[in-house]
Amino acid sequence: LQAPHCEHAFCNACITQWFSQQQTCPVDRSVVTVAHLRPVPRIMRNMLSKLQITCDNAVFGCTAVVRLDNLMSHLNDCEHNPKRPVTCEQGCGLEMPKDELPNHNCIKHLRSVVQQQQTRIAELEKTSAEHKHQLAEQKRDIQLLKAYMRAIRSVNPNLQNLEETIEYNEILE
Repeated sequence: LQAPHCEHAFCNACITQWFSQQQTCPVDRSVVTVAHLRPVPRIMRNMLSKLQITCDNAVFGCTAVVRLDNLMSHLNDCEHNPKRPVTCEQGCGLEMPKDELPNHNCIKHLRSVVQQQQTRIAELEKTSAEHKHQLAEQKRDIQLLKAYMRAIRSVNPNLQNLEETIEYNEILE
């Protein structure tokens, strides 16, 4: 990022940290805020992208030196990245950050998976029972309506077509 008046350029992370302490340009101390900062010109971005930089995971053993514009791609694939996803090869197949693998316990993980599944099964069984109860109530209501229709038809034979229409609609449903 670049300060608009003095045109000094800074790394985004560095200048953000600086502004948490004070609102001035670190080079000439002119007043600048985060809102004033603008992206650097394209030519500077192109020059910076060609810089050779050591991997952020050098402290974990990575010896790679890559162009700045390739750093993010390298970090995603870097075998020394402690947050790189790895798969447990001890039996459970869980994918987790590499730095969590030493403390991983397959049995504990699988028990939690089984517990979650048992809880979900219990919820589904409860929902199923509720639906069966509602269905039984609806069937009883339908039988009651049919009985009412028979009673009405016996009183007025002209309503026989109405019963047939209702039964037809019931079949369609």
